[in-house]
Amino acid sequence: MWPTWSPDGRTLLVNVFEPGFEPRSAGVVLIDVPSLRPRFVRIEKALITVGGFQWTRDSKGLVVRWGKNGRTSVRRYDLEGAVERTWHVRGRPVGHGLGTFSPSGRRFVTACTSLERSACVWDTATGRAVTRLKTTFSPVWGPVLGWYDEKHLLAPVRDGFGVVDLKGRVVETLIKAGKKEQIRPLFDARRKG
Repeated sequence: MWPTWSPDGRTLLVNVFEPGFEPRSAGVVLIDVPSLRPRFVRIEKALITVGGFQWTRDSKGLVVRWGKNGRTSVRRYDLEGAVERTWHVRGRPVGHGLGTFSPSGRRFVTACTSLERSACVWDTATGRAVTRLKTTFSPVWGPVLGWYDEKHLLAPVRDGFGVVDLKGRVVETLIKAGKKEQIRPLFDARRKG
């Protein structure tokens, strides 16, 4: 599920699940482009929620929610499946490869609070909270889609989807859509150059 391109555009990630009812990871399949050679990386028992595993900005690692419902953290893995870092923070990385990490990599964002109606920004180096902002909630996307630039996020806004600052103020509406429209925008984080 949830195929996601690496920011450098060289690898496609696909989430693989254990059999059963719990959303537990068996690992990921990394597909090299253009050779289309797949490689299975075993990462067991990660708690898979919306979006599953996500790329780091440098395309050299993966992040995912880890733990049990109600008490989770975010873990970073290398591309061989080894744990590199665990952040004890609230929420899940944003879904669908939309930029969990800011362009510099110094901050990351999670959909946080029990009903995921807020976005929390964390310092990557320390794991400390930078800010928590309430945005317009979307049942499909949650409170945030990812980073727009170092100081702004892509998020659902009153009239559709747009850019908000780190205080939750709408800077610009990018896509106007009514609440009953079934629009599902896809924004992808790409590295410049």
